[in-house]
Amino acid sequence: MYHFDWLEDQVREFPLLYRKPSPRKKSQPAPTVVHKELSSTKKLTKIRSGLKDLFMEFCRHSTIHGISHIGSRHRTLFEKFWWVAVFMLSMYGCGKLIDGMYRKWDENPVIVTFDEKVTPVWAIPFPAVTICSETKVVRSKVNFTELFLRFAYGEGVKLNQTEMDLLLATLQLCDEWFFTRPEYDHKYDNYKTRESIVKILHQISLTPNDTMYHCWENGVPCKLSFTESITEEGICMTFNGLKSDEMFRTEYLHSDYEYRLETKSGAHWSLEDGYAAGSDVFSYPFRGMGSGFQAGMYVQLMSTKSDLEYHCRESQGFKVLLHSPGDYPQVSTKFIRVTLGRDIAVAVKPQIISTEEALHDYQPDRRQCLFNRERQLKFFRVYSQSNCELECLTNFTLVSCGCVPYWMPRSNQTRCCETYELKCVLTAQKNLMLLNAQTQIQQQPDNNNSCDCLPACNSIHYDAEITQSIFNFKETMKLRLGPANISYEDIVENKILSKLEIYFKDVQFITSKRTEMYGLTDFIASCGGILGLCMGVSLLSLVELLYFMTIRPIMLIKNTMRRKVKIVQVESFQ
Repeated sequence: MYHFDWLEDQVREFPLLYRKPSPRKKSQPAPTVVHKELSSTKKLTKIRSGLKDLFMEFCRHSTIHGISHIGSRHRTLFEKFWWVAVFMLSMYGCGKLIDGMYRKWDENPVIVTFDEKVTPVWAIPFPAVTICSETKVVRSKVNFTELFLRFAYGEGVKLNQTEMDLLLATLQLCDEWFFTRPEYDHKYDNYKTRESIVKILHQISLTPNDTMYHCWENGVPCKLSFTESITEEGICMTFNGLKSDEMFRTEYLHSDYEYRLETKSGAHWSLEDGYAAGSDVFSYPFRGMGSGFQAGMYVQLMSTKSDLEYHCRESQGFKVLLHSPGDYPQVSTKFIRVTLGRDIAVAVKPQIISTEEALHDYQPDRRQCLFNRERQLKFFRVYSQSNCELECLTNFTLVSCGCVPYWMPRSNQTRCCETYELKCVLTAQKNLMLLNAQTQIQQQPDNNNSCDCLPACNSIHYDAEITQSIFNFKETMKLRLGPANISYEDIVENKILSKLEIYFKDVQFITSKRTEMYGLTDFIASCGGILGLCMGVSLLSLVELLYFMTIRPIMLIKNTMRRKVKIVQVESFQ
């Protein structure tokens, strides 16, 4: 015997759907059926009744936990209310958990992790090295102290125009003290140079032969590999940097002078892609061949005692900056100081951050970095945070002072600042620093005056561990050159040597990588886990809900609208 309990339950739950026709006696004649359209009121009544039955059917068959108890006719009103409360609390808890997860996914979608593979040092360029001497001019060409005392205090004969040009050009390399003292506040007003500052600096500055005694890199002489760079520290020497037309957009630069005199092409390397496939071991920029002193750079720097000028610069020695080949050197912001008569050893540890391809579709403010194609700088071809900040400083200085210093990139239409305008330049630098700090603290990214220079998505930084000791070069020269009858008195008596050693600390290092903290798949899976735990909801549960909200009611309403009322007329018999 078969049992149809489920059918009986259906009949009890939905009497309108399973109504049986009334029996007809055999003696009675067949009724006459007349079809008549339903009125509007009766149609609405039928629709409401159908929707009620639809809701009861959904409650009975839904796979969402708790819904079947709410629509059951076998539950008391208190039980139904209790299950409604539990269901609403579960929905609220799911909403809060999903909202918290969405906020975390939306605000912090990127995480920086260690890369799965180590990177050897020969896969990246050796750091670009920029060296600037604190001794700015050759004493035989410019006696700064004597010229300044005559100019400031009227001692002796007044300066002629040539001497005034030399003084004003040298002042642009000296300490800020000359532009912050009250007694010199307007001392330089109305004094201008007849020639460009850079042209005068070329005439009076020290040459590489004046500052570099020996240089070896990876066992190969490297003195000739240092080329001229125009920086805020004057004319400096740079090793392993990109040439001018690969670093700058030369079509927007002025034509008065070049900022970089490098001639070797770095076409086989880029910051985002690294070295091109098939490039040989001697590609430019030069690679690191290994770790330790043998595979590093060894430089003996030289200062002439007669050229030391403590009036212009209170510190003497050299400033050294390690930077990426694609970054233009800003020596005064972060440098390693090599003092006179010291042996400085610099162990380099590269810090490389790459970004996986999955983050290319994210907005820069979400991933907190910029690709080269996403922000085109006006003067630089290579985007980096350092280059962006320099260009931002240039624009801010131009707006504040109406000119820019000789070392900032500029167009032909932009005027180069005179010496008396350097006070405005220094003030602009401090104001921009304060503005950027306030913008970040107050979280105002839409400030038009702020730089908003996000880090590059692919970047290289060279961290350094520095050790130093005394370099007793006099004893070394005497013992090595004396017995060979080579004249060393000039070096011992008139020169002060300093030694600089730069090398990679390890042959391999671990890089960092920006990856997705939560991808779209992870977010959906997490939401599904929360809904499944709290409410038993699966993907098919959502499809089922969509079905009962769209397809099922449409079909029921359509059938109800087509249904006609049957009016039965029965003839009476005598």
